[in-house]
Amino acid sequence: MQTKPVLTVEELDPIMAACRDQARALGLIVTIAIVDDGGYPLRLERMDGAGPTTTEAAIEKARTAALIRAPTVALARRLPGELELLRLTNLFPMQGGQPLMVDGVCVGGLGISGAKPTQDDEVAVAGCAILGG
Repeated sequence: MQTKPVLTVEELDPIMAACRDQARALGLIVTIAIVDDGGYPLRLERMDGAGPTTTEAAIEKARTAALIRAPTVALARRLPGELELLRLTNLFPMQGGQPLMVDGVCVGGLGISGAKPTQDDEVAVAGCAILGG
């Protein structure tokens, strides 16, 4: 039987804190979502002042990153101009989603929404760094 690393509750707070700290350092107000490797939500934080639509976008970015095991921007680059196809798959090809990796294995996804796409991604990368990925 194979074994794999899994994201535990103990890792969630440091990941959230790293994202929150990076957002604040950049002067951003965002929503942060963490999902498990199947795309199911584990933690969500909408910073004071973040728009209401950022919640769903952050969750979907995290979910997509976990399911494709790659940054969400990679999906948009692979299928340029195929937004109708992407809608059928329920994937969210907007920058700001990053897979959470441990020893080359995806343990979840991290999604950020509320700033410019490149800034969302920068905040997500800061959270991923907590796990060394």
